[in-house]
Amino acid sequence: MDLPDKVTESTLNTLGYEQSLKRVLNVRHLIWFGLSYLAPIGVFTQFGIMTGMTHGMTTLSYIVATVVILFTAFSYAKLVAVFPVAGSAYTYVQRSVNPHVGFITGWVMLLDYLLLPMICILLLGLFMNQYCPVVPAWAWILISVAVVGLINILGIEPSVTVNTWTVILQAGFSLLFLFVVARLILEGGGAGTFFSWEAVYNAPEFHMDPFLMSVGILTIAFLGFDAVTTLAEETIQPEKNVGRALLLVALLAGGFFVLESYFCQIAWPSGWQEIVNPNTGFLEVSLKLQADYMQSLYFWISNLASLTCAISAQAAVARILFGMGRDGVLPKKCFAYVHPRFKTPVYAILLVSAISLTAIAFIDSLVDAVSLISFGALFGFALVNIAVIFHFYLRGKRRSPSDSIQYLLFPLIGAGLCLYFLFNLAPQTKMLGFTWLGLGVIYTAFTTNFFRKLPPDLTLE
Repeated sequence: MDLPDKVTESTLNTLGYEQSLKRVLNVRHLIWFGLSYLAPIGVFTQFGIMTGMTHGMTTLSYIVATVVILFTAFSYAKLVAVFPVAGSAYTYVQRSVNPHVGFITGWVMLLDYLLLPMICILLLGLFMNQYCPVVPAWAWILISVAVVGLINILGIEPSVTVNTWTVILQAGFSLLFLFVVARLILEGGGAGTFFSWEAVYNAPEFHMDPFLMSVGILTIAFLGFDAVTTLAEETIQPEKNVGRALLLVALLAGGFFVLESYFCQIAWPSGWQEIVNPNTGFLEVSLKLQADYMQSLYFWISNLASLTCAISAQAAVARILFGMGRDGVLPKKCFAYVHPRFKTPVYAILLVSAISLTAIAFIDSLVDAVSLISFGALFGFALVNIAVIFHFYLRGKRRSPSDSIQYLLFPLIGAGLCLYFLFNLAPQTKMLGFTWLGLGVIYTAFTTNFFRKLPPDLTLE
C-alpha cells in the first residue's frame, strides 16, 4: 500500500531532492487549491473591455482560450508524472529541453510576476475613481502603491484566512450574479431567453484580428491553474493525481468563465455598443440587473480582491527577487538586503512598487496593461508543450501511434496555438515582450560565458 509513495520518493532522490514534506493531499485538495488561484470575479473585471473588443462575443473567446489551456494542461500532466517535484514551466523546460532555454523561459515568465501587482493597483485606482471621482485615478494609484508597499515592508502580509475568504466572497458573488440574471431573463428582461446564439457567435459582427487578440489576452484568466504543480511533493501519488487535478482545474475554470461571460452577455445584449467606460464596464452591467445592491456589492468585493492580490503578488515577486539576489542572479548587495528591523527585502519591495507606479500610464488603456501579462503566459505555456516533445518523443523515443498523438501531435497543437495567439497580441505588447526576451538572452549569454556554463538557478514558485 505504501509502494506508490516509495516509488515517488525514489524518483525524487534520482532528481537530486529529498522527501522532506508530508504527503497528505489528494485530487480534491489540489482542485480547490488550483481554483482558489483563479479569481472567479476576473471575468467581470475584464468584461467591459472584452465585449467591446469582440463585439459581444466574449464567450466565444473564452471557449477558444479554454481549448488552448486544456492542451497545455495535458502537457503539464505528462511532465509532472516524470518530474513529481514542486515545479513550474521553468523547471520542466530546464530538465527536458536545455538549462539555458529553461532559464530564458523563467526570465520571460518573471515579467508576469513583476507586472501583476501593477495590474491590481491599476484596477484599484480605476474603481476607486468611479466611487470617488473627486480624487483622480492617478492619485488613487499613488495611494495604493504607498499602502501596499508599506504593508509589505512592515511584513504584515495578508493571512491565508483573509485570502481564502476573499476567494469565497468572489465565488459567492459570481453565483449570486448567475441567479440574478436568471431571474431577469425569467421576467422578460435582458435577451429574454437563456439560449441566444448571437451571445456566442454573431457572424455580421465577427472580426478576426480583435478576436485573436482577445483570446491571447484571456489566457491570463487561467494564470495559476498550474500552481497545483507546486504541491507535488505534498501530494499522494503525484505522478497520477497532480495531472488529473491540472486537467480538472482547467476544465472547471474554463466552464465557469464561459458561463459567467455568457450570462453577462444575455443580461445586456447591446452592452458592447453602449458601455460608456469599458475599464469599469461591469459597474454599468450591474445597473441593468434590476438589483440595486449588485453594483455596491461588486465594487467592494472587487476592490478587496484587488487589494489582497496586490499585497500578495508584491510579496511573492519581492521574495523571488530576493532569492535571485541571494543566489547571485541579480546584484546581491541590493536585492539580497534585508531590513534589520522588519526582516523584509526592502529594496526588492521598493523596486516592485516603482514598477507598479507605471499603472498611471495605463489609466486610459486597461487592455494594454492586461495584455502585457499575456506575453509571458503564452510564451511559458508554449515552452511547456515543446518540453513534452523533447522529453518523450525526441529523447525518450516514444513513437508508437498512441505515443505520437500524446507526445507529438497534442503538444504541437498546444504550442502552435499558444504561439499563434502570442503573435496576435497588440504590437506594443509584443515589442515589450520580445525586448524582455532579448534582455534575457543577453543576460544568459553574459553570465554563462556565451552558453558554455550552466546558467544560474532561477526558481519561480
